[in-house]
Amino acid sequence: MKLRGLLALFAGIVLFSTIEVASKLMQVGGGNTAGKYPFWLAFFRFFGAGLILLLPALHRLRRRQIRLSGRDLGKLAGLGLLGVTLMSGLYHLSLVLLPANVAALLFSCNPVFVVLFAPLFLSETLTVRKLAATVLCLAGIWVMGRDHADGVAPVGLLLMLAAIVVFAFYTVFFKQLTPRFGALPVTAFACLSGGLPLLAVACLAEGVPLASYGLSDWLGIAWLTVFATALAYFLYIYGINHVEAGRGSMAFFMKPFLAALFAWLLLGETLPLPVLGGAALILTGMLAALLPVRNGKSVPMD
Repeated sequence: MKLRGLLALFAGIVLFSTIEVASKLMQVGGGNTAGKYPFWLAFFRFFGAGLILLLPALHRLRRRQIRLSGRDLGKLAGLGLLGVTLMSGLYHLSLVLLPANVAALLFSCNPVFVVLFAPLFLSETLTVRKLAATVLCLAGIWVMGRDHADGVAPVGLLLMLAAIVVFAFYTVFFKQLTPRFGALPVTAFACLSGGLPLLAVACLAEGVPLASYGLSDWLGIAWLTVFATALAYFLYIYGINHVEAGRGSMAFFMKPFLAALFAWLLLGETLPLPVLGGAALILTGMLAALLPVRNGKSVPMD
């Protein structure tokens, strides 16, 4: 069972690692349009994934003999507005302005912000090491933007940083709800409740450009929705539930490297020196935040 869990976890991470590249592929070339409309892309991705995950989510709730009250639905809707409407809108907007490999690297440091914000809402302790890890990640983002690395727009960095912070809060609140409902139902209802408002945002901000979409656009949207989001979440949640917590958290380190590999193979993206320097700081911060502490010697913040 552990081997099956590890394989599912790895498969989920691989699929997650294709999101940035698939989104960028829908921005390049004369026949690709969907990537230039980030709010529509976010709507299709998350609302579609929510529909796909809805049946297994309802099955999971029935097995737990849980009936959702109005208050429960309100909490799930609020979570969706935070983690899908706001976060994915910022995230996909930043992808228009950043290379795929840089975007993947930046977003992968979100666990560091989770450990920073978790003490505010969960029974976790803020330590000097966690605070230092956050400083390292912010320094890495600053290095990337300071030297104006090729294709790295400062506005894109700020949008991605905002998306990371929002997603960190989403993750903390997600952890509060999963013990009662389970990860899969929370994910499905968050995708649906957060995806629907994106339709209104897309119509207001971007009009209705669907007539300009070509076959490659719809294939890209299908990949993002079915495989890189719905199936990826399902496999990742299954894997996390069947492996040790430490292995599960460390598996997320694979995403920036896999995404950079896919970006190099499919987009020809390289990593200039400022990006490599920022990446070193970010990865150091991630390791400092997530690697286990030996002998429990981690100094709390008073």
